[in-house]
Amino acid sequence: MSDLLPAIRALAAFDPPRELPPSDLGLLAQVLTAHGLAPLASYHLEHTRLGAGLPDSFREALLAVFQGTVNDNVLKLVTLRNVLKDAAAVPVVLLDGAAYVDWLYPHLAWRPVSDLRLAVRGRDGAAFAAATAAGLRLERTEHDGRVAVFSDGHIELTLQEGLWPGAAEDDALFTRGAPSPAFGPRASRPSAEEALLCLVGDLAQQALWAPLLRYLDLRQLLRLGPDAAYVKERAAALGLSRALFGACTLTAWFFPEEEEAAARLRPALGAVERAALEPVIEAARDPARLRHLRGAEQAARLLVAP
Repeated sequence: MSDLLPAIRALAAFDPPRELPPSDLGLLAQVLTAHGLAPLASYHLEHTRLGAGLPDSFREALLAVFQGTVNDNVLKLVTLRNVLKDAAAVPVVLLDGAAYVDWLYPHLAWRPVSDLRLAVRGRDGAAFAAATAAGLRLERTEHDGRVAVFSDGHIELTLQEGLWPGAAEDDALFTRGAPSPAFGPRASRPSAEEALLCLVGDLAQQALWAPLLRYLDLRQLLRLGPDAAYVKERAAALGLSRALFGACTLTAWFFPEEEEAAARLRPALGAVERAALEPVIEAARDPARLRHLRGAEQAARLLVAP
């Protein structure tokens, strides 16, 4: 995939260049779609000079994803607003795409919402379930009850207590958030620092092998100028220092213009830890290679300290 990186970087930029770097357009369309970047790329192709002269087949393949993303995002966000209207008295924190789409991205369709996730304090879980019982049913619980998955028959909504699924409840996630009144009087989105830690925690569970959309999210969070000392201190307390190092290293690899911002958040690790991380980071640079990486579960455990 490294041969496609210049074109991917161009299409993932919020201020794209005037020309697309040479690439295999058929493969590029597949990679953009698989990694969640097709809607953003399509917008650039249809609204900037970047799309001039490119084959209709390439543009149409991405445009279909763009249009589908618009419809899917609207459906999911309307569904979430309706759910939270019923649970207006319960404090919730929007996570992942629902939090990012109108915060980190200037257009609704640039970032697929994907799965709906909320953080809810453990003591408020029963109140949320009772308030939304008319529209949602509990499908299952996971991680000893710290995660609950609800459904309306079409869309799933996952509740978690901590920064990532299975993590313990984290007070800062709730107290440092910014109000999100469009979703209700007790709804908020995480601070940039907590959002970054949420994302790093998710990436750690995946051994850093994740769609490039997740690293685009991280790029955008870095651009908000999060408090580096706070993030590194919290990451150390949460056992996420190695994951933070790897996530920042990979973000700077995929988006070199963020090297300075990523370096500010990259924790200092010992030589042994860095050597242990090198194969994990190298594998994540080329997502196709991780399918052949032995010990992927061990790699994930390496990224979260006990």
